[in-house]
Amino acid sequence: MYLRIWLRLPIDGRRGLIMKGRNAQVARIYKILTILEGAPHGLTVADLVKHLDDRGFDVGKRTVYRDLDALRAAGFPLEERGKSDDQGTRWTLERAMRVNHYLVLNARELLSLYLARSVLMPLKETPFYEDLLSTFHKIEEKLGNKSQVFLQELREDLHFEPGPRWGLGLDPDTVDTVRAACTERQVLSVTYNSANSGTVGKRELGPQFLYFAKGSLYLIAEDLGDHVTKTFSLARMSGAEMLDAKYEGDIADPDTYFGSAFGIYRSDQPVTVKLMFTSVVAPFVKERRWHDSQRVVAREHGQIEMNLEVGLTPELVQWVLGFGANVRVLEPEALRHRIKSAAEDVVAQYATSKTQAAG
Repeated sequence: MYLRIWLRLPIDGRRGLIMKGRNAQVARIYKILTILEGAPHGLTVADLVKHLDDRGFDVGKRTVYRDLDALRAAGFPLEERGKSDDQGTRWTLERAMRVNHYLVLNARELLSLYLARSVLMPLKETPFYEDLLSTFHKIEEKLGNKSQVFLQELREDLHFEPGPRWGLGLDPDTVDTVRAACTERQVLSVTYNSANSGTVGKRELGPQFLYFAKGSLYLIAEDLGDHVTKTFSLARMSGAEMLDAKYEGDIADPDTYFGSAFGIYRSDQPVTVKLMFTSVVAPFVKERRWHDSQRVVAREHGQIEMNLEVGLTPELVQWVLGFGANVRVLEPEALRHRIKSAAEDVVAQYATSKTQAAG
C-alpha cells in the first residue's frame, strides 16, 4: 500500500513564473542537457549550436562552451571525447546520476527538481514540509558544494510566485491518522463540521486519497452513510480514529474525479460553457490553461470565445465574476442567471453600505 497525495498548484494567471534576464540561461542549459541525453555518442559544440538554433536559441559557440564548462564545474557528468579541435571533440553526458542506492536521477530531472523547489512553498505550513526539506537536504549532500552553488545561482534567477498557502493550523494527530487510513485502507471515523449543511456529526469514511489544492488539504473518501464519494476538508475534521474495519471500496482516479471540476467543487453533470472575453483581457486569458477541456477561438475585434466542459460550481461562478464586464456568458442560461444574480447582489451590497454611511 502507498499514500497518494495529489497536488493542484495554481495556474490561474495571477500567479506564475516571474522571468528575469538570466532565465534564458536556465532554459538553454536545460535544453543542452536534453539534447545531450538523446545523443549517447556525444555532440560537438557546433552540433549543439545547430540543435539550439533549431529550438529557437540564437547563441554562438562561445556561449555554449561557457555553459558546458559551468555544468562540468558544477559536477554534472560531462566528458570531452575525441580530438582537441572543435570539429572532432564530442561532449557526452552520463545519463543517470545516483543520489543513493535507491534513487537515480538523470541530469534534467535533478535540475528540474531543484529549480521547482520554490513551487512547493504553498506546503510550508503543512505537516509534509519538513519531510520535503529533509529530502532536498539529502540531495544537496550528494551533490557537493560546487553543484549546490551552481544550482542555487540558477534558482535565484527563476522565481515562482506561490498560490494560497496553508491557512488553518491542523491537528497533527488528525493528519497522521488520515494519512495512515489512506495507506492502510482502513475505515476512518471522524467528527465533521459540514460547510454545506452547517451541521456537526460523526462520519464513517472509506478513505481514498489526500488532495492538496489552493492552500488546503482535502480527503477524497466514500461517505459510508450514503455510499457517495465526496470531498472532505481536513480543516473541518476532528476526533479522527482509524477503525479495525478494512475499506474494500474502489479507489477513484483523481483526474477522472476532478475532470469536470473547476477547482475543488465537482459536479456529476458537466455542461458546455461558452464565454466571450473582450480584447482587454483576451491576451491574458488565452495564454493560460484554465481547464483541460478548454477550447479558445479568435473572434472579431480582438475578442476570444472560450468553450469549457465543466460543472456549474461556485468556483466557476467566482472565476467568471472576477473578469467583471470583460466577459459575457453566452451559454448556458443557468450560468448567465447565476452571474447576473451575483452581480446584482454585489451592487445591492454597496448600495446598502452607501445608505448606511449617509445615515
